[in-house]
Amino acid sequence: MTSRTSLAGHPRRAPGRRTVLAAGLSTALACTGLTSCSQGASAGGRDPDGPLTFWSALRGSDTLVAKWNATHPDDPVDYSPMTSGLAGGNAKISNAARAGNAPDIVTIVDADLPSFAIDGVCADLTDLVTPRLRSQLGPQAWTNGRLDGKVYGIPLDLGPMLLAYRADILERHRIDVPATWEEFREAARRLKRESGIHLTSFHPNAYNVLAGHTMQSGGQWFAIEDDSWVLDFLDAPTRRVADYWQGLIDEDLLLVAPGSSQEWLSALARGKVAAHLVGPWGLAALASSVPGTSGRWRVAPLPQWDPGKPVLGTDGVSLHAVTADSPRKERAMRFLDWMSTTPEAITARLSSGRSSLFPAAENQVRAAARQFKTDFYDGQDLYGLVTEQARLLRTGWTWGPRMQATATSLHNGLARISYGTKISEALRTAQAETLPDMRSLGLKVRQS
Repeated sequence: MTSRTSLAGHPRRAPGRRTVLAAGLSTALACTGLTSCSQGASAGGRDPDGPLTFWSALRGSDTLVAKWNATHPDDPVDYSPMTSGLAGGNAKISNAARAGNAPDIVTIVDADLPSFAIDGVCADLTDLVTPRLRSQLGPQAWTNGRLDGKVYGIPLDLGPMLLAYRADILERHRIDVPATWEEFREAARRLKRESGIHLTSFHPNAYNVLAGHTMQSGGQWFAIEDDSWVLDFLDAPTRRVADYWQGLIDEDLLLVAPGSSQEWLSALARGKVAAHLVGPWGLAALASSVPGTSGRWRVAPLPQWDPGKPVLGTDGVSLHAVTADSPRKERAMRFLDWMSTTPEAITARLSSGRSSLFPAAENQVRAAARQFKTDFYDGQDLYGLVTEQARLLRTGWTWGPRMQATATSLHNGLARISYGTKISEALRTAQAETLPDMRSLGLKVRQS
């Protein structure tokens, strides 16, 4: 595995909680309104012997909890569905923590972990992680759940970026599956010239995809130097990514359309877009979105900048956090250990066949593979492919302390691409707007 430092080409280290405290958050962390300062009495009044409470937006959480309750009747879990983070789930969690009635366990995405950890919503679980759990999930997974070596989230899955493509379209035009980004550009040019088909799309509402490309290239948007956060949304690796995708847009080689939009889905269904860049979780979503193209799709490794030194970024993964004021932390950890490592748990979660989540625990992979039917991909061994690709995941990336605000700003800028705004301009604006947002929290922060 290539380290962050060797990829990024500079010595900045990822921000950690201890360093974050030194960067002006000690007072804010001491009593933010989201921490136990305002919740101690309420938390103390909660029955430690009552049922575990669990909020999640993840598909299959209901069947997972049903399985646990059937096999652990003396330690029940009460499950409540919620919306995803950007759709309101994050605000619900924060509001519940302020009110002192947060559940014991919440599902969050990796990008939101620093924010919740800094706000005191997530408990420090370091001393509750058993050696067995630590080894079963592995370093690629734990990089998503740690801050300064401390564990604030229990990883569930891995999300190496992949290239899903229409095999029939590429074969018809005798285009080989690209293994490098240079080959990808040439394939896009040839396909557009010969057929008018876009090789893939650029989604202005997918900051996670742009970040995943940045991870692969070696970029570092957030770092800590001495006692200050340092923002650099346009370091050399990020500029390479921005310039590359801007070039494809300028040549009209990409469909620029929001992910999940009718415009994009229609183009996929009509064969006007021939590929989709996504993590494993998105393979089931693609199959359900364009069922009329079943059997025509395959999945390949993501193109590389340097095939001799392959590395991948992640396209979003899920973590489970135990809230700081939960009086049932040890019980919550037993449930999360079972959820994250046992074959019966992943079987229950994926039993509907509508999810292609790739578990972080190696001993769950075979059970997960049995649940996801790959007819859409002509029976391809997808879990075998993802197992190999997951070994290339870059470790060490740390998200910023307010990624929801940063993501909103970036999305607003990228939404103007069709009107002439450049990707680099959207990144520069997002950085400029992130600075005062972080300073308003009492953080020391500067631009590189």
